[in-house]
Amino acid sequence: MKTTSRKTAARHALSAVAAAALTLVSTGSWALGLGRMAVQSALGESLRAEIDITSMSAEEASSLRVKVASAEAYRAAGIDYNAALPSAQVTVAKRADGRSYLRIVSDRVVQEPFVDVILELTWSSGRLVREYTLLLDPPGSTRMATAPAPMYVM
Repeated sequence: MKTTSRKTAARHALSAVAAAALTLVSTGSWALGLGRMAVQSALGESLRAEIDITSMSAEEASSLRVKVASAEAYRAAGIDYNAALPSAQVTVAKRADGRSYLRIVSDRVVQEPFVDVILELTWSSGRLVREYTLLLDPPGSTRMATAPAPMYVM
């Protein structure tokens, strides 16, 4: 009988450890979340776009750093590095209703209708790499381009 109670106690302890580990894993996987990108510029204009932040904890917000990936990262991914990207700045901003978003602005003109943007986001306890493909409409077009993107968490 003592052997059975020890086995049961060991199973309960192992279950508790497994549950704790899953809690830690799932906490990290529910980290910073990004939504769609809304392109606000047209072909032949400087790059302007916004990305909704769908979820972000206070800890993530306090240590968040966002940048467009380096030209080397683009080469490693086999993606063209657009001439408008070296001057691109990414900042966290808030909408009137209090929701946070990323604002991407470049002072260089975009000449190609498709631009791939790889963002690298880091905070004290995590990292996220996200790729977006932008479609820039000709000047005077009324449609605002948005594009879903694949997510890469590292």
